[in-house]
Amino acid sequence: MKTTATMQSQTANDTDFETKTWQYDAVPDTPIRGMSFPGTHHAAMVDTDPESPEYWDCQTKDVYRQLCDGIRFLDVRVESQGNGDDIAFYGHHEDKTGRSLGNEVFPQIHQYLSEIEASGGSELVLLKLSHFHASGVFNDDVFESDDWAALSERLEQTLKEYAIDLSTYSDPSEFLDGTLSSLDGPRIAIFYRTLKRHNSSLSLPSFTAPFESWVSSYYPDTSTPGKVLAGGVTNEHSSQSKLGETQWIIRAPADLYTDGQATNNMLSLYEQVARSDSEINPNIIRVDYYETSPVVAVCRQLSLDGLHQSPAYRPPLAEGIYSLHSVETGNVAEVEAGDEHDGANVVEGTWTDSAHERFQVERNGNATYRLKPTHTGKVLEVEESSTDEASNIVQGSWNGGDNQRWYAVLLNDGQCCLINANSGRVIHGEQPGTKIHQWQWEDDPKQRWNLIGR
Repeated sequence: MKTTATMQSQTANDTDFETKTWQYDAVPDTPIRGMSFPGTHHAAMVDTDPESPEYWDCQTKDVYRQLCDGIRFLDVRVESQGNGDDIAFYGHHEDKTGRSLGNEVFPQIHQYLSEIEASGGSELVLLKLSHFHASGVFNDDVFESDDWAALSERLEQTLKEYAIDLSTYSDPSEFLDGTLSSLDGPRIAIFYRTLKRHNSSLSLPSFTAPFESWVSSYYPDTSTPGKVLAGGVTNEHSSQSKLGETQWIIRAPADLYTDGQATNNMLSLYEQVARSDSEINPNIIRVDYYETSPVVAVCRQLSLDGLHQSPAYRPPLAEGIYSLHSVETGNVAEVEAGDEHDGANVVEGTWTDSAHERFQVERNGNATYRLKPTHTGKVLEVEESSTDEASNIVQGSWNGGDNQRWYAVLLNDGQCCLINANSGRVIHGEQPGTKIHQWQWEDDPKQRWNLIGR
């Protein structure tokens, strides 16, 4: 007997690099389209006390510290307070006000860029401004002409010195084909996105540009952690003519600072998936509470590998016939009672050397696998293409659906987990006779499998 591990997990565990200058140190001559930018969701919603957070408090470190820690994409929602000459700007999330943009966020970005310039480096920061609202609370009050003028003035005064003039590019590809070396120093690209109507024309400096024109923004269903990974493993943000984006976010009622780690842990799985499938476009990966996340190390490694490349790739699993043994129980996955019908459940059982305990592993054309019980030649699938937790794994006739396709991600000790390409959840085992189902990744022994060649 033998395990199927044909290569070691490539999860980025290397943290021995200078986070403040990691881009220029690692990939000065890599085209921007081939880089991955670690980002923070609601970068200006900073609460330094993680002991009593609310879900709208997404970060614990200020923007300067975020940048020094290696973050290169800042997501900021803009709230205007006051009128005329007394306008002040803040970040916001829902109906809560965050840090001052004029006194903290913008000056901290400038401080970081000026320090990089003094060091001779050439980092690239992406800044997204969105959800423009007035009156100091999240409501339907709209930006007026004085709001736009004041915001434009703040950007001109604080960031123009380092801003890339996006209006000079006739096509995003011109920008994406450039490198950090060609930028000749630290730079910031500023994008804006509006989700509501305004009572005056949006007026921002010419060096800013509409977010949608430059970034293929994919916002996954983030109600549960598993669906966040599903957003990563789908190709709905695969356009290489724009920067791509995916997000790791914990939503209420899950507690950001205690439950966030379960979601952030999925990045190590996504790193392997992204590397195995050149159609996936993780140019931007942004997270809540990045301190618990390997997002900087993951994006650095993806940037070093180069996105959208076709390097020599060794599939994690060799094609062949295998039995799937739960690391938790030592039992095997099997089609219940050797049933030959579509919809038959997959359960755990004791190895008896039967055909319904063996699976033919075959590669598909998109870095996924199909798992075929040898007694029927059907495939394992998530029942009814569900994305919900605890949905059963059953056998069915092959139809090419994503619910029948599986990513194999290698873990330590030659173990692996199997991620459904439709739901982003993993095969989760139970005790003998109990239905095997899908569940969000929690790094549980029930989700780890030893595949033994037969």
